Amino acid sequence: ADIEALRVLLAAAPHPPRVIAKIEDQRAVENLDALIAAADAVKVARGDLGVECPYEDLPILQRRIVRACQLAGKPVIVATHMLESMIGEPMPTRAEVTDVANAVFEQADAVMLSGETSVGKFPVRTVEAMDRIARRMEREPGAAFYREALPADPRQSIARAAVRLAEDVSAAAIVVFTREGRLVPEVAWRRPGAPILALCPDEPVARSLSLRRAVIPVVLDWDDHSEDHAVDQSLHELVQRGHLQAGDTVVILSSLRAIESIAEAVQLRTVGD
Repeated sequence: ADIEALRVLLAAAPHPPRVIAKIEDQRAVENLDALIAAADAVKVARGDLGVECPYEDLPILQRRIVRACQLAGKPVIVATHMLESMIGEPMPTRAEVTDVANAVFEQADAVMLSGETSVGKFPVRTVEAMDRIARRMEREPGAAFYREALPADPRQSIARAAVRLAEDVSAAAIVVFTREGRLVPEVAWRRPGAPILALCPDEPVARSLSLRRAVIPVVLDWDDHSEDHAVDQSLHELVQRGHLQAGDTVVILSSLRAIESIAEAVQLRTVGD
């Protein structure tokens, strides 16, 4: 009810902000499914949750929340006490490294720092440490909770096919053309190993996609009347901006002529051909 009331207040904004539900107490855990359905994303606030619930239950609750969000296709953030010791120390503890690595293994969309960067002595080092841990873990197979859910519609089936193709050919990237942002979450849901370059002409929509795992939003417009020309020009622009290199193999997922009605095409391209 609170989220619904908030959405009414936000509806008057030209670009209503997304709503993130903070799971921080037992009541929120008990209403987890309803909160996931109502919110745009979920944050696992482990500091408060650890006070409300037995500490030995916290890892189980984190995994349960991350899994439920992935199955529902909603972004999930794991936050609080990730690298707490780095508020005063230049190096994380081994336990903290494992904690961050576990959140990345579970394939959360984001890991979040708090006091480490707001009041800590080593904010840049802390971000660098988290980035280093995350990049290393992303080279390993993850929990892949998404495999428990079958595609519910044609768009999800095509997104799954694009991700499988990208994995089979070791694509440098999956390039998704999207005007309203609806297609990108379906691709991110399958947790591809390749980055997702989300081409979108609308900057607020592009920003909203940045929370999704593996998504790099690129503000870029194209001509819907000529798909081949749009793809060629967009790939050229991605090379110019440093996202791709000549010779890269990429998977293109587009709905150019239908404009988001359903993905019309999955293409395999070599950049520069």
